[in-house]
Amino acid sequence: MLTNCLAIVTLMLLQYPYPYPGRVRQPQTPNLPGTNTDAVATFTGAFKSADKKFLFLEVEDGNTMRMYITSATKFFRDDKPVKISDFHPGDNITVDASRDARLNLLAVRVAVVPAKAPEKEKQTPAPQ
Repeated sequence: MLTNCLAIVTLMLLQYPYPYPGRVRQPQTPNLPGTNTDAVATFTGAFKSADKKFLFLEVEDGNTMRMYITSATKFFRDDKPVKISDFHPGDNITVDASRDARLNLLAVRVAVVPAKAPEKEKQTPAPQ
């Protein structure tokens, strides 16, 4: 009798899936051209400075953000790959960033925002 109850309880427990670590499937997103699946956020601001380890970005409220530069960080100007030394203080840039295990911001893609061309005013003929 005891073995029958034990077998029934064991079978009841086995019908529920056990959440194994590492078995969680992430939803698949399509790899569209021009999208970066590694980035979790995009920041826009003025390039302040950079060194071997960090990129400093001044955002619109006047604060400065610091992000890590890694070997995977890509730099672009006019959609062409460039070096970090080609950026100048005050350049308007966008930075696609991700997070590491310690939740530090990692710069994934840094690109100069092209300056907007001034809009041409419509010229109306002068009244005679």
